[in-house]
Amino acid sequence: MDLKRQHWIMIAAAILVVVLLWLAPRTPSGQVEKNAASARVSEDPNSGSTPQAQGAGHEHGDAPTSKDPEVNAILAELHEAMAHGQAPMAAITKLRDLADSRPENVEAQYHMALLSWQSGQYDKAMVRLKQVIALDPKNYPDAYAYLGQAYGTLDSLEKAVAVLEKYKTLVTDTALINGADRYIQDIKNKPNH
Repeated sequence: MDLKRQHWIMIAAAILVVVLLWLAPRTPSGQVEKNAASARVSEDPNSGSTPQAQGAGHEHGDAPTSKDPEVNAILAELHEAMAHGQAPMAAITKLRDLADSRPENVEAQYHMALLSWQSGQYDKAMVRLKQVIALDPKNYPDAYAYLGQAYGTLDSLEKAVAVLEKYKTLVTDTALINGADRYIQDIKNKPNH
């Protein structure tokens, strides 16, 4: 029963972070252009903070994309299966096999981490998120955000704060930074801390 309770707590924490990020003030106009030259992450608040393949996104029902052509093909297959009400496991299995056979493929690891997170397999997601960070510590800031949420939910306050502080150095959107600050404050104010 504790495991199910932890899942609900993690889901509630994720929802809280999304709401806080949505309510947070955005980067002032003009500042976006100024930061754009040095930014490593997207300034578009609707795109998330992790880089996407050129000209692609997953708004309006589009499939998530990857810079890696092999991962991108698998993600397209996964999106197509889900769009037609088919079982997605064949595509997920292909992605997992790719991630396991090529552990240096950061795109495969990242997308497997997201799929694990979405399916409630937080322990597996955490392993993959750590691997993403080890492989590419600067270009996947969302990996830090998810890992920080997981640590915060597991009452690993010091680890959560450290990971979220690193996340804040990788994003330039003030809404994301303010949301991370509020989440850090929330976990510090949890009972027993």
